[in-house]
Amino acid sequence: MYRDPTLTKLLTYSGALPFWALALAQVLGYQPILAAQAFIAYGTGIACFMAGTLWSQAQIKSQDPRSMLVVSNVAALAAIGALLVHPYSPALTMGLHIAVFLALLAADLGIHRRGDQPAWYLALRRNVTLLVIAAYVVVMILT
Repeated sequence: MYRDPTLTKLLTYSGALPFWALALAQVLGYQPILAAQAFIAYGTGIACFMAGTLWSQAQIKSQDPRSMLVVSNVAALAAIGALLVHPYSPALTMGLHIAVFLALLAADLGIHRRGDQPAWYLALRRNVTLLVIAAYVVVMILT
């Protein structure tokens, strides 16, 4: 596991770029409604993807995986629920997405503390989570 840190880092940081591109489009007023919808849709997809990574972690661990599976499901459902709320309350949607990303980071911290992830991966997850949350905050403040 984690055999190619360079590719993992490249892909992970690249995954943050659409958040910033769509945030910039909103801030600059370029197709702001479409950019806002795409931002939330992309955030939902990434949150669900990250929640799904907990499933693989749960399947390879000998200890009780129930809490990891519950967190994974709750995170994905919260992200999807937030997407559905977006037309009525964009701020609530953004806040829920931020909470989901923080919960997923906390889950990765727990995995790391058990010695199941290398230190570089947790640092990567922390850095990218902060980049993504910063994009959400910029959109919330400037739009």
